[in-house]
Amino acid sequence: ESEAMRRHVIKIFNRMPEGTPAITVHCASKNDDLGYRLLYTGQDFNWSFRNNFWRNTLFFCRFSWGQKTIAFDVYNDHWGVYHHTFTYAANIHGVLAGFDETPTDNMVLVQAWP
Repeated sequence: ESEAMRRHVIKIFNRMPEGTPAITVHCASKNDDLGYRLLYTGQDFNWSFRNNFWRNTLFFCRFSWGQKTIAFDVYNDHWGVYHHTFTYAANIHGVLAGFDETPTDNMVLVQAWP
């Protein structure tokens, strides 16, 4: 399989402490609305896709936790990165990111809760 046609995977995890409210995640691209997902502590949601022919694939997600909401791009073909798995984990500080086989404890904060 050519590098250009290789599938990418987005993984989203709820890493909130037990007993905290669930997070709501809404992810979409220009052509695909993946709907709203309610994730309780320890649950996850993932999907895979290939870049489109024009190489302008973009997915964004909106994370809501109680009254707090953050949104950002979780994949953008224009980033020019060569990772195939993009992992995001919501915790009490915000949303952290890692790539490919990044261990969970090495993920970096990409967006803090407001």
